[in-house]
Amino acid sequence: MMFKCAWCKKKIKENGPIFGLNVKFAEEANLNKEGGKIIQVYIKSKNISVPMIVTAADSEAKKHGQDGIFAVCSEKCGNKLRETLQEDLRFKFTNLI
Repeated sequence: MMFKCAWCKKKIKENGPIFGLNVKFAEEANLNKEGGKIIQVYIKSKNISVPMIVTAADSEAKKHGQDGIFAVCSEKCGNKLRETLQEDLRFKFTNLI
């Protein structure tokens, strides 16, 4: 599967490094039916949508408390996306992996 960085939109090479910005949804967000899918998350302040993987109910990520993962190409892009999302949305962030 080919990923693009959720922040800079650069293609992430098949065997290249990939980082994940993990998020826990705000209590009112219920995306259980979207588990295992990639959805678009709208960022109002930037007027853009970015792709996010919704973790499946039976996945290791979900077992570790992660509801969604944004694929990014670097820690720099992950930090920029995190800052922007914190301004716009109610995500509780776990560590960048």
